[in-house]
Amino acid sequence: MPAIYDMLHQDHEKVKHALTQILDTTEGAEKTREKLFNEVKHDLELHTKFEEEVFYPNFREAKHDQEAKEEVKDALNEHGEAKSMLSEMEKMDKTSDAFVEKVQKLKSALEHHISDEEDEMFPQARKTMSDEDAKAMGDRYQQFKQQH
Repeated sequence: MPAIYDMLHQDHEKVKHALTQILDTTEGAEKTREKLFNEVKHDLELHTKFEEEVFYPNFREAKHDQEAKEEVKDALNEHGEAKSMLSEMEKMDKTSDAFVEKVQKLKSALEHHISDEEDEMFPQARKTMSDEDAKAMGDRYQQFKQQH
């Protein structure tokens, strides 16, 4: 079973790809945009829920310093911003320019968040979490995704 970092990275890539696909559509592709948006929303809801309930608390406890607390606080704020954008987007006309602009804004915000996680948080977590624990958390995430 892959380590939690690999699984979260796969989610990041999948969501970025889906957002790029939305941006590559024409305004006449309402059904495609709707389908892709629903996939992104579902994937991000599961991803953020697991990070908030399992990964971040584990990271904060394992690292146990002010820097970890700040990183988790920032990540949680970014999750809140993404959830707010998704909520707004859900109500929008998927053929509108405003929707496309919001997709671009979400993609940009997520790329920043992903960079913070993958370039800063994950390497630090690797130092404090054993490979065995990282794989066990990956198993737990796999089960979590299957149940939802």
